[in-house]
Order: sequence, then structure tokens, then C-alpha cells
Amino acid sequence: MTRCEKAAALLLLVVSTAVPAHALKTERLATARTASGAAVEAEVVSGRAFVRFTADATADARSAALAGIGASINQEFPKLGWTSVRLPAGLNVATALTQLRGLPKVLDAQADFAHRVSRAPNDPLVNSQYQFSQVDAFGAWEYEIGDSSRVTIAVIDAGIEGTHPDLSAKMSGLAHQFCDPGPDKVVNGDDLACVTAAATAACDHATRVAGVAAASSDNGVQVAGMSWGARLLSLKVFRDPDCTTDCSDAAGACATDDQAIANALNFTISKQNTEPYGRIVVNMSLGGPPPCGGVVQAAVTDANNAGIVVIAAAGNDGSDVNSPGDCAGVIPMGATDVNNDVAGFSSRGPRLASNGLVAPGVSLVTTDVGGKTANATGTSFSSPMGAGLAALVLSARPSATPAQVQTWMRAGAQDIGRPSSVQGAGRMNAYRTMRLAVKGTLAGFDGEQKVISFPNPFRLDRSPMVSFAIPPSLAGSGFALKIYTLDGGFVRELKDPAWDGKNADGTTVASGTYVFVVKTDKGSARGRMTVIR
Repeated sequence: MTRCEKAAALLLLVVSTAVPAHALKTERLATARTASGAAVEAEVVSGRAFVRFTADATADARSAALAGIGASINQEFPKLGWTSVRLPAGLNVATALTQLRGLPKVLDAQADFAHRVSRAPNDPLVNSQYQFSQVDAFGAWEYEIGDSSRVTIAVIDAGIEGTHPDLSAKMSGLAHQFCDPGPDKVVNGDDLACVTAAATAACDHATRVAGVAAASSDNGVQVAGMSWGARLLSLKVFRDPDCTTDCSDAAGACATDDQAIANALNFTISKQNTEPYGRIVVNMSLGGPPPCGGVVQAAVTDANNAGIVVIAAAGNDGSDVNSPGDCAGVIPMGATDVNNDVAGFSSRGPRLASNGLVAPGVSLVTTDVGGKTANATGTSFSSPMGAGLAALVLSARPSATPAQVQTWMRAGAQDIGRPSSVQGAGRMNAYRTMRLAVKGTLAGFDGEQKVISFPNPFRLDRSPMVSFAIPPSLAGSGFALKIYTLDGGFVRELKDPAWDGKNADGTTVASGTYVFVVKTDKGSARGRMTVIR
């Protein structure tokens, strides 16, 4: 064997080792052109496309039409009006689409776009869950922690680690699914849609997403989630052999497709408003190039019509909102950083301006594979902040429509001084959103209705005092404010509505959640706050 032949053999060995046998095979497809005439390309699945037939096309007519170019039916989506098609070997997608559109009984043909998890490199800035104070979650939790009515957050992603100590209780008893991407199905011989499978992680991504949205909270273990009470459903759309631990690899095999996403969305419809799922919120922290269309748009519309709230990552390329975040009926979420500014990588544009908002997405402390925690960065983690808030809203207002949830989230958002194309409706504010959902108005300061503390959380290294706002209904004589630990232990009694974080002995208290009770001759009220040393 010559030196060149040995080099070629080595290269083939490396390629075959790097790309698993059943890895999703993709190619580039020109989908549009810029003003200068340059092609805009997207990554699409090789060997497959979607076709929309006329309503009178029988099964035999559809098969006969496809046979004319050597193609065949892969999967029918009767409710969505699209058919997944296997292409003959060697036919590229661009040529196939032209041929498919010319067949009898065919109204349209589209590629099966590839999707990858949205992430940016981790760059830890803080070692605490600053995101909750940035979005006023502590005020929102005074209204709802997510346990008033059942809500499940369905994570369409790389699979949640079902044994994680801060997630497992949220996942017990649910029918977690694997929705196999690619033309060659490899699980249980399934060749159609999703199969029930134990919740396992193809990589760390979904486990991190799940923790941001709904890690078990107030349980003394690891981290808190945006919704304390929401359940978690793992809808895995990535294959284990395709992905490395951090959800990337040099061969680019860690990918999913439109078919798997549509199947996962369809599965959520079957569980909406059933036991033990209740209302469902879908989170999709994944994306490919825009625009959204075809089977994914149809599946999102179907989910919306069933009452399912769908939220997706905006993307991490700083350009237009990625798909499926740009689908009609999806709430796209961009990312803010620890300085309350929009992150430079956060995708933006008219879809974000009209449909979405932004939330913390830089260095969020969350759950990780192996039962651990990690810092996570990207719009992948802004999205579950939004999904967790949507779950809080639906727990408080179980009859709310997806459009109402979107309206409350956007109307409750706070302007952070960026154009709407960059910040959407603004930075997510959970407290304002919950006030809108529960009370129907933002008018008036909430201290007019109940006792609140500010700042909350009370960070002793940043503020010398925490103040308490007393509602007018309690204004009177005999004022007293008592502070207790969460288990009822007495800490201190105050005669003024301010506290320096010390107990009755003058010792600074430990980090934790505290209850405060205000009494006057007009009555009493209570609230909660978090102290961080």
C-alpha cells in the first residue's frame, strides 16, 4: 500500500469512527438570496423531503406519483396535511424539490430542515441564580409557585437525565418519549413516530434546560427552577451515539430534524389536559435557519389550537430569530446578561419584536448530567425561563389560551432601553406578568394590596437594609414586624419597616428564606423574602 493509499485509508477510518452509523446525514440547500445576490443556505436532511398533496390524492395516487422519480412515502401526517418522503439514493434535495413540485397531485414540496441545540460557550460570571432577582421571580412566587393546578413542561431536546436528584421527582410517572430523527429508525423497529423510553440524556443540554425551567424547588437540594410545581416531560429528539457530552462534535452528527420535532409536538397534543399532565407548555431550545414552514409550522399550529403554549430559543447567531422560534404561534426568547443588557450573541429581528421577549441567558446555574450542577449560557436557557413563567401563569389561570399567556408575558416585560428588534417586548418580568394574569392590571404598586420587601432577594453584600412596603389598609397604630425562619423560628421583632439582616442578638443571619409578619390595630399580613450573604 502506498503512502497516499495509507493516508486515504486512515482518513476513511477517522470519518467512519466520528460519524455513527445512524447519524443524521445533512447537506446544504440554498433557500434565499441576499440583496447582493449571495445565496443564503440552510442545513437540510439528506435523502428526505416533505410533500403536500391535493385533497383528492388517494394513497395509491400518492405512491404512484412518487414512484415516478424513485421516491416513496416515509410517514404520513394526515392532520397536518404533509407527507414525509424518502428520496432515491444519490438524489440531492435541491433537485428532488424541483422534481417533486412537478409531479401530479403535488401542491408543494419542502426540505426537512436540520436543527441543533442552541448554545453559546459557557463563561461563568456569578456563582448564584441571579436570574430570579433580575426577573422579579420572588414577587411572582408570592402570587404562584406552580402548584395551584397541574402544568407540565415538555422539553423537546436531547433528553433529560431522569435520575438527576433535583429533577427525578418532577418526572415520575410520565410517558417520556424518544422521537427518532433521520430516515433509518433504530429504536424498537419503530418507523413512524415516537416510542416510550426511559428518560436519558444524549448530552447535557436538556438536563440544563429542565433545571432552569422547573428544578425541584424549596427542597434544600441544589438549585431552584422558575416554576416550583411544574412537572417535566422528556421528549428526546437526538440520538445518543450522535452526540458528545456537550452536545457537539467535529463531524456535526449531533442534530435532529423537522420530522422528529413534529412527532414530539404531536405527542404533547395527546397528553394535553389529561392526568397526570394537565396543561402543557412546550420548550424547544433548539434551532436551525429561518424561515419556519411546512410540517413544523403545521405542528405548532395544531399544538396552539389544542391550547399548548410553545416557547423556543431565539438563537445564538445574532441574526434573525432561528426556526422554530420564528414559527407563528411560538414565543421566541432572546438572552440578557448579568448586566441586564441583551447578550451580543442573542438572535433578534422582526419576529422577536412582534412575538417575543428576552430573559437571563448568560451563566445560569442549573442542573447538569451526572447529578451535578453547571453554569449554562445561550438563548437555550432564556427559553426555559419563559417556559417556567408560562407554567406559573397556567397554574394560576388554567383556562388561559396560548395567546393570552403570550400577551401577559409581553405586556409584563420591562423596557431595558434597546430597540424592539433586539429586546422584543422587553426583559421578562415574572412579577408584573403574574400580576396581569391574576389581577388583570399593572395599575398601582403592589404594596397597596399586601406587604412586600425590597430588594428581594436581600443581598447583604449589596444593600445595607431591606425595606417593607405596608398597604394602606394596615396603616394604623401598634405597628410591629416580626421575622421568622421558614420553619417558624423567631429571628427578630422590628418597630420600623426596615431590617439590617441581623437577629435579636445582633448576629447576621444565614442565607435562606424568611417569613415576615406585620401587625397593626387594623389587622395583619405576611410575606416571604430571601436573604443571601
